[in-house]
Amino acid sequence: MTTGLSERQTAKREQIATAARKLFLELGYAGTSMDAVSAEAGVSKQTLYTYFPAKVDLLKAILDAELSQIELDGVLPQPQTLPELRQLLLRFAQRLTRSLLHPDSVALIRLVLGEAFRIPELRNTVRQALPLRALHAIAAIVGRADEAGLINAPDTDLAARMLLGTIMTYVALDGFLNIEPVVPPSDATLERLVDGFLTMVEVKP
Repeated sequence: MTTGLSERQTAKREQIATAARKLFLELGYAGTSMDAVSAEAGVSKQTLYTYFPAKVDLLKAILDAELSQIELDGVLPQPQTLPELRQLLLRFAQRLTRSLLHPDSVALIRLVLGEAFRIPELRNTVRQALPLRALHAIAAIVGRADEAGLINAPDTDLAARMLLGTIMTYVALDGFLNIEPVVPPSDATLERLVDGFLTMVEVKP
Protein backbone atom coordinates (compact mmCIF):
# COMPACT_ATOMS: atom_id res chain seq x y z
CA MET A 1 0.00 0.00 0.00
CA THR A 2 1.21 3.51 -0.82
CA THR A 3 -1.35 5.39 1.27
CA GLY A 4 0.34 8.07 3.36
CA LEU A 5 3.64 7.89 1.51
CA SER A 6 5.26 10.93 -0.03
CA GLU A 7 6.00 11.07 -3.74
CA ARG A 8 9.65 10.28 -3.03
CA GLN A 9 8.75 7.35 -0.79
CA THR A 10 6.31 5.99 -3.37
CA ALA A 11 9.00 6.17 -6.05
CA LYS A 12 11.48 4.38 -3.79
CA ARG A 13 8.96 1.66 -3.00
CA GLU A 14 8.26 1.14 -6.71
CA GLN A 15 12.01 1.05 -7.41
CA ILE A 16 12.42 -1.80 -4.93
CA ALA A 17 9.35 -3.68 -6.21
CA THR A 18 10.58 -3.41 -9.80
CA ALA A 19 13.93 -4.87 -8.82
CA ALA A 20 12.26 -7.71 -6.91
CA ARG A 21 9.95 -8.49 -9.83
CA LYS A 22 12.94 -8.81 -12.16
CA LEU A 23 14.74 -11.15 -9.77
CA PHE A 24 11.65 -13.25 -9.02
CA LEU A 25 11.14 -13.88 -12.73
CA GLU A 26 14.82 -14.71 -13.27
CA LEU A 27 15.58 -16.71 -10.13
CA GLY A 28 12.22 -17.71 -8.69
CA TYR A 29 10.81 -16.67 -5.34
CA ALA A 30 12.81 -19.15 -3.28
CA GLY A 31 16.00 -18.36 -5.20
CA THR A 32 15.77 -14.61 -4.59
CA SER A 33 17.25 -13.31 -1.35
CA MET A 34 16.51 -9.98 0.26
CA ASP A 35 20.24 -9.22 -0.09
CA ALA A 36 19.90 -9.68 -3.85
CA VAL A 37 16.85 -7.39 -3.97
CA SER A 38 18.73 -4.75 -2.00
CA ALA A 39 21.65 -4.90 -4.42
CA GLU A 40 19.47 -4.92 -7.55
CA ALA A 41 17.41 -1.95 -6.32
CA GLY A 42 20.49 -0.02 -5.23
CA VAL A 43 19.22 0.57 -1.72
CA SER A 44 20.46 -0.37 1.73
CA LYS A 45 19.00 -3.36 3.54
CA GLN A 46 17.64 -0.96 6.15
CA THR A 47 15.74 0.91 3.45
CA LEU A 48 14.50 -2.33 1.93
CA TYR A 49 13.14 -3.62 5.23
CA THR A 50 11.54 -0.25 5.99
CA TYR A 51 9.30 -0.64 2.94
CA PHE A 52 9.05 -4.44 2.85
CA PRO A 53 9.60 -6.21 6.20
CA ALA A 54 9.46 -9.65 4.56
CA LYS A 55 9.96 -11.17 1.12
CA VAL A 56 6.31 -12.19 0.93
CA ASP A 57 5.39 -8.49 1.27
CA LEU A 58 7.35 -7.83 -1.91
CA LEU A 59 5.44 -10.48 -3.82
CA LYS A 60 2.12 -9.17 -2.54
CA ALA A 61 3.00 -5.65 -3.68
CA ILE A 62 3.90 -6.94 -7.13
CA LEU A 63 0.64 -8.87 -7.44
CA ASP A 64 -1.34 -5.86 -6.20
CA ALA A 65 0.30 -3.72 -8.87
CA GLU A 66 -0.71 -6.25 -11.54
CA LEU A 67 -4.34 -6.22 -10.48
CA SER A 68 -4.58 -2.46 -9.94
CA GLN A 69 -4.85 -2.24 -13.73
CA ILE A 70 -8.26 -3.94 -13.74
CA GLU A 71 -9.99 -1.83 -11.11
CA LEU A 72 -12.78 0.31 -12.53
CA ASP A 73 -13.92 2.39 -9.57
CA GLY A 74 -14.14 5.98 -10.73
CA VAL A 75 -13.66 5.07 -14.39
CA LEU A 76 -17.35 4.78 -15.15
CA PRO A 77 -20.36 6.10 -13.21
CA GLN A 78 -22.70 3.74 -11.43
CA PRO A 79 -24.73 2.17 -14.28
CA GLN A 80 -28.31 3.35 -14.46
CA THR A 81 -29.38 1.18 -17.37
CA LEU A 82 -28.69 -2.33 -18.61
CA PRO A 83 -26.59 -1.08 -21.57
CA GLU A 84 -24.42 0.90 -19.13
CA LEU A 85 -24.01 -2.20 -16.96
CA ARG A 86 -23.08 -4.23 -20.04
CA GLN A 87 -20.44 -1.67 -20.94
CA LEU A 88 -19.01 -1.70 -17.41
CA LEU A 89 -18.76 -5.50 -17.31
CA LEU A 90 -17.21 -5.54 -20.78
CA ARG A 91 -14.61 -2.99 -19.72
CA PHE A 92 -13.81 -5.11 -16.69
CA ALA A 93 -13.44 -8.28 -18.78
CA GLN A 94 -11.20 -6.46 -21.25
CA ARG A 95 -8.95 -5.07 -18.55
CA LEU A 96 -8.73 -8.38 -16.71
CA THR A 97 -7.80 -10.46 -19.74
CA ARG A 98 -5.45 -7.92 -21.30
CA SER A 99 -3.66 -7.36 -18.02
CA LEU A 100 -3.31 -11.00 -16.96
CA LEU A 101 -2.56 -12.25 -20.48
CA HIS A 102 0.29 -9.83 -21.07
CA PRO A 103 3.45 -11.97 -21.51
CA ASP A 104 5.10 -10.52 -18.39
CA SER A 105 1.97 -11.16 -16.34
CA VAL A 106 1.71 -14.74 -17.62
CA ALA A 107 5.32 -15.33 -16.56
CA LEU A 108 4.59 -13.88 -13.11
CA ILE A 109 1.45 -15.99 -12.67
CA ARG A 110 3.34 -19.14 -13.62
CA LEU A 111 6.02 -18.24 -11.11
CA VAL A 112 3.75 -17.54 -8.16
CA LEU A 113 1.51 -20.55 -8.75
CA GLY A 114 4.50 -22.85 -8.89
CA GLU A 115 6.00 -21.34 -5.75
CA ALA A 116 2.69 -21.24 -3.87
CA PHE A 117 2.37 -25.02 -3.89
CA ARG A 118 5.85 -25.37 -2.40
CA ILE A 119 5.83 -22.47 0.06
CA PRO A 120 2.79 -22.40 2.39
CA GLU A 121 3.18 -18.73 3.33
CA LEU A 122 2.53 -17.76 -0.28
CA ARG A 123 -0.76 -19.59 -0.75
CA ASN A 124 -3.02 -17.12 1.01
CA THR A 125 -1.13 -14.18 -0.48
CA VAL A 126 -1.74 -15.48 -3.99
CA ARG A 127 -5.38 -16.34 -3.18
CA GLN A 128 -6.08 -12.88 -1.79
CA ALA A 129 -4.23 -10.99 -4.50
CA LEU A 130 -5.45 -12.78 -7.60
CA PRO A 131 -8.82 -14.60 -7.63
CA LEU A 132 -10.42 -13.04 -4.55
CA ARG A 133 -9.60 -9.46 -5.51
CA ALA A 134 -11.09 -9.91 -8.97
CA LEU A 135 -14.08 -11.78 -7.52
CA HIS A 136 -14.83 -9.02 -5.02
CA ALA A 137 -14.60 -6.39 -7.75
CA ILE A 138 -17.15 -8.18 -9.93
CA ALA A 139 -19.39 -8.95 -6.93
CA ALA A 140 -19.50 -5.24 -6.08
CA ILE A 141 -20.64 -4.36 -9.59
CA VAL A 142 -23.21 -7.17 -9.68
CA GLY A 143 -24.49 -6.33 -6.20
CA ARG A 144 -25.11 -2.69 -7.05
CA ALA A 145 -26.83 -3.69 -10.28
CA ASP A 146 -29.09 -6.08 -8.40
CA GLU A 147 -29.99 -3.41 -5.85
CA ALA A 148 -30.82 -1.02 -8.68
CA GLY A 149 -33.15 -3.58 -10.24
CA LEU A 150 -31.12 -3.88 -13.42
CA ILE A 151 -30.61 -7.63 -12.95
CA ASN A 152 -31.89 -10.41 -10.72
CA ALA A 153 -28.84 -11.69 -8.82
CA PRO A 154 -29.65 -11.95 -5.10
CA ASP A 155 -26.66 -14.27 -4.57
CA THR A 156 -23.99 -11.84 -5.72
CA ASP A 157 -21.13 -14.19 -4.85
CA LEU A 158 -22.56 -16.96 -7.02
CA ALA A 159 -23.28 -14.56 -9.88
CA ALA A 160 -19.78 -13.11 -9.66
CA ARG A 161 -18.25 -16.59 -9.71
CA MET A 162 -20.28 -17.47 -12.81
CA LEU A 163 -18.91 -14.47 -14.69
CA LEU A 164 -15.34 -14.53 -13.37
CA GLY A 165 -15.06 -18.28 -13.84
CA THR A 166 -15.88 -17.95 -17.51
CA ILE A 167 -13.38 -15.14 -17.99
CA MET A 168 -10.67 -17.00 -16.13
CA THR A 169 -10.88 -19.98 -18.49
CA TYR A 170 -9.19 -17.71 -21.04
CA VAL A 171 -6.55 -16.63 -18.54
CA ALA A 172 -5.81 -20.22 -17.49
CA LEU A 173 -6.26 -22.29 -20.64
CA ASP A 174 -5.02 -19.68 -23.12
CA GLY A 175 -2.51 -18.10 -20.74
CA PHE A 176 -0.38 -19.70 -18.07
CA LEU A 177 -1.28 -23.28 -19.08
CA ASN A 178 -0.73 -22.67 -22.77
CA ILE A 179 2.52 -23.56 -24.54
CA GLU A 180 1.64 -21.44 -27.59
CA PRO A 181 2.01 -17.64 -27.80
CA VAL A 182 -0.62 -15.98 -25.62
CA VAL A 183 -3.47 -14.23 -27.44
CA PRO A 184 -6.16 -12.46 -25.35
CA PRO A 185 -9.79 -13.11 -26.34
CA SER A 186 -11.22 -10.67 -28.86
CA ASP A 187 -13.67 -7.94 -27.91
CA ALA A 188 -16.35 -9.82 -29.85
CA THR A 189 -15.74 -12.93 -27.73
CA LEU A 190 -15.93 -10.94 -24.51
CA GLU A 191 -19.12 -9.25 -25.69
CA ARG A 192 -20.74 -12.64 -26.23
CA LEU A 193 -19.51 -13.76 -22.81
CA VAL A 194 -20.98 -10.72 -21.04
CA ASP A 195 -24.23 -10.96 -23.01
CA GLY A 196 -24.56 -14.61 -22.03
CA PHE A 197 -24.11 -13.70 -18.37
CA LEU A 198 -26.67 -10.90 -18.55
CA THR A 199 -29.15 -13.27 -20.19
CA MET A 200 -28.85 -15.57 -17.17
CA VAL A 201 -29.47 -12.80 -14.65
CA GLU A 202 -31.95 -10.66 -16.58
CA VAL A 203 -35.07 -9.52 -14.78
CA LYS A 204 -37.89 -11.77 -15.95
CA PRO A 205 -41.27 -10.07 -16.56
